[in-house]
Amino acid sequence: EVSHFVYRVPKENHDVMMQLNKQFVNIMRGYGATHLVLQLNNTEAPMEGITNISKTLSVNQDEETWLELIFYKDRRHQDEVDAKMRNDVNMEQLFKQSMDLITPGTTFIMGEFTRLGV
Repeated sequence: EVSHFVYRVPKENHDVMMQLNKQFVNIMRGYGATHLVLQLNNTEAPMEGITNISKTLSVNQDEETWLELIFYKDRRHQDEVDAKMRNDVNMEQLFKQSMDLITPGTTFIMGEFTRLGV
């Protein structure tokens, strides 16, 4: 199981968001989940018929596109981690702080994915 979050961060908030994500990563490790934080490094589409995610999100030159991936062992593990996060005061505070750092008027885009047997 994998959860993903995509969001826009004003470049001026980069360092503060990095610090918040370091705290978040440490908490998630304590829950037994792997958490990766990535920043989009290219806004060009590689070929015709493909749209770069930055265009879909309407990212401007003063913003960065960030992606967070959280990996769980299975659905049961994800449910356990989610329950711990909901009851963790530190997680609540980190979330509130991060909401203040993303681009005003935007939200986190979230999805949960199950691995297919391909």
